Amino acid sequence: MKTKVGCLPYIYPVPIVLAGANVNGNPSFTTIGDVGLMGINPPLVYISSHIQHHLNQGIQETACYSINFPTADMLPLVDYCGQVSGRDIDKGALFKVFYGDLEAAPMIETCPVNLECRVVKEFTIQHRQIFVGEVTQTHVTDHFVTQDKDRPRITNLEDLNPILYALDNCYYSIGKSIGVGYQEAGNLKDL
Repeated sequence: MKTKVGCLPYIYPVPIVLAGANVNGNPSFTTIGDVGLMGINPPLVYISSHIQHHLNQGIQETACYSINFPTADMLPLVDYCGQVSGRDIDKGALFKVFYGDLEAAPMIETCPVNLECRVVKEFTIQHRQIFVGEVTQTHVTDHFVTQDKDRPRITNLEDLNPILYALDNCYYSIGKSIGVGYQEAGNLKDL
């Protein structure tokens, strides 16, 4: 049996990120849960933001933004950034900010993973502004990177300690790994 619960986009878990952009020349950030991967080659991601978010102005001005993945110990500050507007609070002052190749995409040093994104498509659906970005560079804090066959590799997700969200209005942390991609099908029996 299944229970109908209505038109709820119950995609879970949802990563919580801090999106960043320069607004009027100053770094600003906002908490976003509407974020996702659109492809690896080319490396495309998106953020979906309410059309009234202050950050949107900066993304439109500069045609770039950052996606910063905070750790669970940053939760109070991350939650705060989702409750106040950059029009009223200098959210750039809350973090140690750095810039990479895209000089108008501010990133947060204390976040272990930061993506620099150049806008390749922007569109609006109802009250949501969607910014599709091509990742031009990924920055990872050194102690989360290992070498694997002469290639840098990011350590496991549990070490990164991301903030996850679910539509039950609760934040979660990551659990243990339960398998390896493209290798678990070998455990199927009776097919």
